[in-house]
Amino acid sequence: MAVAGLACCAPAAARAQSGGATLPAVIAPSTGEIGYGKPNTRTALTEPTATVGVVSHVRGQMPGAARRRAILQELDPRRGWRNVKRTRVHGTARFIVGWRPKRSGRASLRVVLAQRSGAAAAAAPPVVLVNVYRPAMATYFGPGLYGRQTYCGQILTPLLIGVAHKSLPCGTRVGILYERREVVVPVVDRGPFHAGFDWDLTQATADVLGFTGSGAIGYVRVPPPAF
Repeated sequence: MAVAGLACCAPAAARAQSGGATLPAVIAPSTGEIGYGKPNTRTALTEPTATVGVVSHVRGQMPGAARRRAILQELDPRRGWRNVKRTRVHGTARFIVGWRPKRSGRASLRVVLAQRSGAAAAAAPPVVLVNVYRPAMATYFGPGLYGRQTYCGQILTPLLIGVAHKSLPCGTRVGILYERREVVVPVVDRGPFHAGFDWDLTQATADVLGFTGSGAIGYVRVPPPAF
């Protein structure tokens, strides 16, 4: 299982092209077991991706803190660190706590010990970053339509990277998650036009993600890159 924090998966070699530009490497699935790091080292880790409304788990170890109360905190960009949930460190000095994300985007999490009266401030705890997606249904398009112009002005080819959406402006960057693979692509067309579906992936995008037919994905709007 891939984790964020202590360890993270290496990028896959799979790449695709869009108008001559190389798409960033996709994060590949991982089946590795969760490790807690070196003995007597404070750690925190979780899955690198999560879905709005679905419980994820943050786990790790706190040497010397057996049986003490621990607090899961999430960073609010405007209000700072906010308490989310409490747990207790096990006798093995390990902890696990559930977290149900409420919004999509990049989340920063940490686990701190509940302060005892008069106790000295502890060292800064490790912070884990999680990409949070919203659930949606998607199909893909391309075969039989190559050569036509998309709503956004591109020529649809087997190498065109992007997605179709009913209303988002052309060029909007969207993160797509499928089977633990993530990729950021632009909106290039309008669609899908099938009831119950929210997104249409171009054939190239579907190939990069290993997506076939139709099914559930995760999505998140991604801000433009800073220059």
